[in-house]
Amino acid sequence: MLTSFDWQLQKKIRVLIASSDPTLTERLWAFLEQGGDIRPIGTASSGRECLEVLKNQAPDILLIADGLSGEDVLDICREAIHVHPRIAPVILTQSARYRDPEYLHLALDTGICDIIHVEPPYADLRFQQVIDSVIQAYNLIQERVSGMGGSIGRIVTLFSLKGGVGKTTLAVNLAALLASADERRRVMLADFNWRFGSLDASVGHVAQQSILDLIPVLDAISRTDLESIAPPLSNDLRLLPAPLDAERTEFIRDLLERDLLEDDRAMLIDDLLVCLHEGRPLEFSRDGASYLEQVLKKEKVKQILAMLARRVLQSLRRNYHYVVVDTGCQVDDVTMTALEMTDLTLLVCTPDVPGIRATRAAMTLLAELGVNRENIAYVLNRVGRRAEICVNDVQSLFTGYELLGEIPADFSALQPFINTGALIVESGQDSLLTRALAQLARRVIERAPVARAA
Repeated sequence: MLTSFDWQLQKKIRVLIASSDPTLTERLWAFLEQGGDIRPIGTASSGRECLEVLKNQAPDILLIADGLSGEDVLDICREAIHVHPRIAPVILTQSARYRDPEYLHLALDTGICDIIHVEPPYADLRFQQVIDSVIQAYNLIQERVSGMGGSIGRIVTLFSLKGGVGKTTLAVNLAALLASADERRRVMLADFNWRFGSLDASVGHVAQQSILDLIPVLDAISRTDLESIAPPLSNDLRLLPAPLDAERTEFIRDLLERDLLEDDRAMLIDDLLVCLHEGRPLEFSRDGASYLEQVLKKEKVKQILAMLARRVLQSLRRNYHYVVVDTGCQVDDVTMTALEMTDLTLLVCTPDVPGIRATRAAMTLLAELGVNRENIAYVLNRVGRRAEICVNDVQSLFTGYELLGEIPADFSALQPFINTGALIVESGQDSLLTRALAQLARRVIERAPVARAA
């Protein structure tokens, strides 16, 4: 029986059903509709579809059957919890693993609230068993996350393969506008240009700590951890700095291998590959072993940094309504991670041949990464009435991609803010530039609304 605490929010428990078996889905839906205070809100037949529905609908319970298109159910649940920490997963399994203590322990560690054994044609699956499991899972998750907000954050990444297009200026002003649009909305401006990022200078801040300080808490990055290194820029806006200048010397040395494949070192790698291909034992000279150790250490650094990028974005999504990510022009593991995880990619393009070519190349790159075209839009920056390439020309070249904003070329309005660390959208100016930026922020909110639990 439910207590008054359980129902203090006075709402129905919202359930998402994820199963590739139509018979099981139909039976579960029928049970839930009879549950009184329980309401099914959608179905999914694959892991990817499940995560997309979860982002947009913010259900309370995930009833998920194993065997979704060959995907591991624990991996899907783990990702679901990262995306939406208020979700309570309940697994329905045909496998005998539900009796295996090791599997049960792993499931509990993942965050699974219950496991129900099912067998086709599901005649033994009872109404009360499903309803009781849903209610118990809901009560359990309410205890775990009491005090947490019910929002699912959106990641908006600005990207260009060409420098000097005004991407950073757009990022900082967009973040400020998203934070000011709702007094309860928390926004993080994240600098993911880890080699040469300068967002701190753009907002007039001297960073004392950076994102690298989160490496010691990599396995469980909390909001407290984030805010200990991310200074507030306003009441609802914070900045997550890139590695500091002093850190970048070592950082770049670890990642940029100018002589990696030169002369005898290239020959060493070739010889090792031949040995592997022919199944012969690997043989190393002292110099060769030393060099291989160096390469492996640098590869480990790259793995740690890629994991840091992913874990930080997962934590940011859980704790902030919007995360505005500014990336570098180079395509490295950090940038690739941001592009893969973002909810909306904004390609920043200028109305000139180099800018257009770079934007077309970025669209091709995102397609190869498997990014959904519907999650990609572009912003045309520095638009001028007398430009040789007009807006219609650009739109005809980017068929199938939405133009989300047209930012006018108004250097006289922008110039006073370039070196002061002030944001033009906070100046109180009423100009074509500020109105265009405000319109861009509104369009971003429309395209990527925050999903809030009902």
